[in-house]
Amino acid sequence: MRPGKDKSAPTKTDAKPAKKPSSPEYREMHTKLGLLAIAVIINVLGFSIIIPLVPYFIKEALGPGVSAADPRIGEYGGWLTAVYALMQFVFAPIWGRLSDKIGRKPLLMLSLAGDVVFYTMFGLSHSLTMLFAARILAGIFSSATLAIAQAYAADVTPPEHRAAGLGMIGASFGVGFVFGPALGGPLGAVSLALPLFVSAGLAFANLLYIWKYLPEPSRERAPAPSAAVKTSRLAMMGRAVFGPLGFLYILTFAVTFAFANLEGTFSAYLMQHFGYTKNSSLKVQGGVYAYLGFLIVLIQGGAIRPLVKRYGEPRLVIAGIALMAAGFLIFPFCNSLGLLMIGPMIPIACGNGLNSPALRALISRKTSAHSQGASLGLSASFDSLARATGPAAAGWLYRHQGMQSPYWCAGIVMTCALLFAVANYHGLAAPDAAPAPVAGEGNAAA
Repeated sequence: MRPGKDKSAPTKTDAKPAKKPSSPEYREMHTKLGLLAIAVIINVLGFSIIIPLVPYFIKEALGPGVSAADPRIGEYGGWLTAVYALMQFVFAPIWGRLSDKIGRKPLLMLSLAGDVVFYTMFGLSHSLTMLFAARILAGIFSSATLAIAQAYAADVTPPEHRAAGLGMIGASFGVGFVFGPALGGPLGAVSLALPLFVSAGLAFANLLYIWKYLPEPSRERAPAPSAAVKTSRLAMMGRAVFGPLGFLYILTFAVTFAFANLEGTFSAYLMQHFGYTKNSSLKVQGGVYAYLGFLIVLIQGGAIRPLVKRYGEPRLVIAGIALMAAGFLIFPFCNSLGLLMIGPMIPIACGNGLNSPALRALISRKTSAHSQGASLGLSASFDSLARATGPAAAGWLYRHQGMQSPYWCAGIVMTCALLFAVANYHGLAAPDAAPAPVAGEGNAAA
């Protein structure tokens, strides 16, 4: 290993042998990634199909006399997103740790079984209490999917292909994000509950698909936990912030927090700021989310490989954060939908498309082989904490400080993240290593 290069060679102790494009191992790796990608697409499609409908479920739950311009719609939309992510924050690391012990496939199937039940429950809900209960329970079970999918991709890819493998998972997320809202809008115009039932059906189809086609990957088993290293989830996260990967977890949190400000309030913003009726709003939201997903897929599904090869993950992290900061800071100045699409949305989506696989790849490359699930589960925990606090903050700002305040908040956060990333560039660009997990990282108890 030669020090001082952005893209360092993998360590001898951790690295899997390099796979040549024509080798049977290389083809097997891509077959497994392809099967996993299809599973992730179906999973995200089931989730994203309901995104345009949330403001209307809230309006219906608040009562027939509530105006479509009521700011509580945006606030409660943020809170619904927040509680879902809060459950992911609590449970994603637990699923990741369990998957290191008992396998990836069984827990993916259990997660999807929960999706079937709780998507159906959400579709049948007519009160705020039932809406929140359905989202809390869905968050608990669905939290397994992304953490385990990332760990699975890390299991079957050597370090030199890991950014591409994780980028493929991110691109699969984007594909599901493209078609979900685009389907949810027209289906929701027929009936608000219909997209939820379609989501439940997709989750059930995904469950059957994984059971039949997706193999359990070969991997190193995590060592058995000892009582001395068990600690609480929050205590483990606190230690992780000051550990060897702490700066990567902080950047993961900041990037997701900013984007979650958009996710938590954007549907209400489109409906209320531009004054669309229900049916036209659903159609416009479907188109906008498809546009965002297309940009993310374009980056993560195609551009990420040559960009990583040419510039390395550290420079892509810096570039992605800078793009997101610029996009959010110009967002409040866009007074038409067309200007919004060609102005801030392009740098926001492209920046997010760069950041997500680059940060995950850096975390994975700097983690020992037997702790991949735990480290990526920990990353998912920071990600979910940001997805909980971001929409909660955005919802409060939306109602009490104005519709555009969540996007100012996101712009300021990304500007601070850019300064932090530049200040810690030496750590980003450090050679690959296999640091010992932060105390309790692989064995923390909630």
